[in-house]
Amino acid sequence: MSDHNNSHRTAVTALVISSLLWGTAFLFAKLAFAELTVSQVVLYRFGLACLVLLPAALLRRAWPERRDLPLFVLTGFLTVPVTFLLQFGGLALTGVASASLIIGALPPLLALAAAGVYGERLNARGWGAVGASTLGVALIVGLPGSDRNWLGDGLVFISIVVAVVWILLSKRLIERYSALVATAYILTFGTLILLPISLVWDGPPRLNLSAGVLGSVLALGLACTALTFLLWNWALERFPASRAGVFINIEPVVGALLGVTLLHETIGPGALLGGLLIVTAAWVVSQPEDTATGTYPDPTFRESSPSTWEV
Repeated sequence: MSDHNNSHRTAVTALVISSLLWGTAFLFAKLAFAELTVSQVVLYRFGLACLVLLPAALLRRAWPERRDLPLFVLTGFLTVPVTFLLQFGGLALTGVASASLIIGALPPLLALAAAGVYGERLNARGWGAVGASTLGVALIVGLPGSDRNWLGDGLVFISIVVAVVWILLSKRLIERYSALVATAYILTFGTLILLPISLVWDGPPRLNLSAGVLGSVLALGLACTALTFLLWNWALERFPASRAGVFINIEPVVGALLGVTLLHETIGPGALLGGLLIVTAAWVVSQPEDTATGTYPDPTFRESSPSTWEV
């Protein structure tokens, strides 16, 4: 039981760190858009991540099996070009508040999908945490304003639906490979598919970037992508996907704090309450299974030993 609890706490820590780093991506992306297009930022972001992760996977002489190649390609395609081009394209059309509110719908969508696909179940406390977390996002971003664009909103929502699909698909892959290997090949295949799309769409990306934009691109690729995807996929080996989705709502909290401290934005009492709801919901689902969901009926979920962590 002690080893299980330690594995559980480590998985929760990985989920929290990945969500925190994903929250900083909003700031870095905003800085990078000053000199790069949407597709170029996405290309730089995942290209840098692949330069770190792929060599590490190759050094282990870990190769995707032929039977898994179609799943790797499909997951990479949905993860990199589809999700992020749709999401950032939508953000260019609609307001930040409206897009953030839509992104907050990911946890309940993921919980429903995981329940249907993997048989994971949430009890009343688990569903309450999902609802509280989503309400917290709504309180932080407020209601959409006059800058709301239905096309932009639709693109962001579609990107969230796609994200649910690749999260569940990646869970299948990390059950057969280590988190490092699965993450490396998923992002590599996705980036290779994105490359010709970006070149045709926007041409070759700029190389003579300013120090600020270069630093932002490096942060996006190394910290907000390579490290976060690795931590997230590793945690999914040890944590049900239906409950892991709640931690994603930590991301807008981080974005709000960065906006206040670095961009001098104001935050009201509703946003403070929303942050409290999100943190509380994350704490509820971080508790051992007997206090949040009962048991893990998911037959694919397993208690992993320390040897599973191969990074």
